[in-house]
Amino acid sequence: MINVISLGAGKQSSYMLLTALEGKYKFKPDFAVFSDTGCEPQYVYDYLAWLRPYVWNKFNFWIEIVSIGNLKVDVEDYVQGKRKRVAMLPLKLDGEGGIMMRQCTADYKITPLRKHIQKVRNGEKIRLWIGISLDESERMKYSPVKYIEHWYPLVENQIRIDQIINWFKTQGIREPGKSACLICPFHHDNYWRIFKRQFPIEFEEACRFDDLIRNYPKLRSKTYLSSHRKPLRDIDFSQDPSLFPDLIEECHGLCGL
Repeated sequence: MINVISLGAGKQSSYMLLTALEGKYKFKPDFAVFSDTGCEPQYVYDYLAWLRPYVWNKFNFWIEIVSIGNLKVDVEDYVQGKRKRVAMLPLKLDGEGGIMMRQCTADYKITPLRKHIQKVRNGEKIRLWIGISLDESERMKYSPVKYIEHWYPLVENQIRIDQIINWFKTQGIREPGKSACLICPFHHDNYWRIFKRQFPIEFEEACRFDDLIRNYPKLRSKTYLSSHRKPLRDIDFSQDPSLFPDLIEECHGLCGL
């Protein structure tokens, strides 16, 4: 059995990686894989650029980066007629209040990960570590692939997100931000409010993307990133703050970690 960490370079998966290398769990990881959608916020790439040499120098542990391209650029090219197909995002539709099918996680996160695993497993089964904490245990899923077994060490050890945040502080180790695509339609108002304040340039980039996808090819309905079904730049995110975690709708357990 080969132990592989699915790394999103967010709080949960980074904590899982770092504590695993210290010997916290009953298994030890063999390597980690970061599936790059090409459109994470810059702070995610900055953290990954710090984390890779840190674990290599300290633990002789390798983080592999895999990708099939830039999801944001690919969608923009599709909307502008420069390509014939693109993985669909779960964009919000006006009118009946529907939502588009989601293919982005499968195409840009899961498929590159599995392709790399197939190259290196040499017939062995894979124990895939997924960094879901106890407070998000509803996101746990069984693997649909026979040679991959999903394992959730944070849930098994009853580790919550507040414990993870406190661990980074007490250990004096650089703490990651939230890992999630810049253009993810599952971002809650809480996320956008903080993001708009702390990263205005990238927020404007998301707004320009949102403007561009308004008239999505082959659809009668207008499409939006936000569940408000309004232009992202026009939403007042200071209203009605949520008590629930961001990305709680995300169900594959591989995004936002």
